[in-house]
Amino acid sequence: MVKKLWLLSVLLCASWPGWVAAEVRMTVRADKKTVLLGEPLLVEIKGYDVREPLSSIKLDKLKKNFDVYGISSNVSTRKIKGRAVSAETMSLILYPLRSGKIQIPVLDYGDIASAPLMVSVLESDKHSSRVIFKAAIDSAHPQVRQAVTLTLEIYDDGSPQWTAPREIVAASAHQRRLAETQREEMIEGVRYTVHRYAWALMPLREGAMMIEFPMLDAFKFGTRLRYAVAPLWINAAPVPAYLPVHVPIGKPVVSVEQLPGEIALNRPVTRVFSVQGSGISAEGISKLLSVVRSSESLRFYPFKIASSDKERPTSAIQILLVTLPFVPLTTGMLQIPEINLPYYNPESARVESVLIPGAVVEVFNPLWHTVKMVALGLMVLAGVSGTGYGVFKQLRRVLKRRKDLLAVKRAVSAGELRTVLLNFDVEITLTQRHTLQQWLQSLRQAYGVDERLFVIVQKLESMQYGADVADAYISGMASEAASLLSKLTVRKGGRYIKNNNRSLLLSLFNPPAGGLK
Repeated sequence: MVKKLWLLSVLLCASWPGWVAAEVRMTVRADKKTVLLGEPLLVEIKGYDVREPLSSIKLDKLKKNFDVYGISSNVSTRKIKGRAVSAETMSLILYPLRSGKIQIPVLDYGDIASAPLMVSVLESDKHSSRVIFKAAIDSAHPQVRQAVTLTLEIYDDGSPQWTAPREIVAASAHQRRLAETQREEMIEGVRYTVHRYAWALMPLREGAMMIEFPMLDAFKFGTRLRYAVAPLWINAAPVPAYLPVHVPIGKPVVSVEQLPGEIALNRPVTRVFSVQGSGISAEGISKLLSVVRSSESLRFYPFKIASSDKERPTSAIQILLVTLPFVPLTTGMLQIPEINLPYYNPESARVESVLIPGAVVEVFNPLWHTVKMVALGLMVLAGVSGTGYGVFKQLRRVLKRRKDLLAVKRAVSAGELRTVLLNFDVEITLTQRHTLQQWLQSLRQAYGVDERLFVIVQKLESMQYGADVADAYISGMASEAASLLSKLTVRKGGRYIKNNNRSLLLSLFNPPAGGLK
């Protein structure tokens, strides 16, 4: 009797619709089951009257060929034959990791398995060009503790808007992000926009190392695109175990700024040089320069090391600017010592060094220098003062000459003409002159006098004891005398210099030898 009741309960459970096993159905929404590489693929998994959530389905098989970007679930309830039946829909957003024919594998949910589905992934179509990825390092044989430049270049048609990639995955390596650049390039007649991302990668151990790139994100016409980049393998060569960690790998390039030829005693001077190389650091260069010591002739002070890159560099090569201050302690010729900067040469497998050359400068006492400068200034001031006084005298003489000539020309009587002639050029003629003959004789000693001036003097002397002469005659005589006096020439060293206004101005800046008396 008990056995019959058990069989009846089993039959009732099997025939009751509420105990129907969950139905799992998978649908792929893609045009013609074809999708472009980088574009999303929507996969829906539906289950009816499920006992467990669909999230229990393992998606490891999908991750082999797809990037599972998003997972969402929706549960709904409906009545079937008078009984409420719940249905769950799980949506997956997948991005293909490669092109070609890709199979969406069988997904298991309890005892039910979905049917496989093939999807065709294209690299390009008539509307979108192919996106090309190139990853490389700039060294064929990288060394441990030597930074190399890792680059990732993306070639596209210019329409995608890329998001800067996250950090790469490289075990046992130190990474530093470098600057991003962009350029245009022609490949087989097709113009591409090239986006360049770079990292400075320093291996910390020897041997093979895999570099994994993150999924790359871009937006095109509002659609999110995601691309996978194949990993890159590098093989780092070892360095000797005895090599100190602060010794750089590879030969650095040193540039030294020239010191001035003279420096002052007990005044600080800075020696500046730059160190350029891969894998160098401020801490390492600081330890290498710790061997610099002061001496009796100069004292070194703590140096400063700073990066000279104004912008983020595009390669692993770094430039460090070293400022080494010192103070000279003795006068005379000072020898600045040279500095040896050690490095490890991978080609010779030896520790070598770069020579930072010394310099020879002259150290002077600023006190004596100041005394010399003051003395030189006083000498220059005295010379300038003497020259200025001479210029002033010449200018005063020029103005006096012009005034005297104007007075001679305006004379209207014999007595007035005689008086202005006796006062003409007082500085050159003799101091004691009471007659026109004495005045004329003094002019003859200094100038080449025209003979017509003698005639005018004789006429004036005869007029002193004769009758009165018409004013018109005197005015003509005064005009002729002024004209002759303006053309006097100075007789000096066998040279004749015209004594008109132009020659007087020339003599102001170029006086004859011996000067004018």
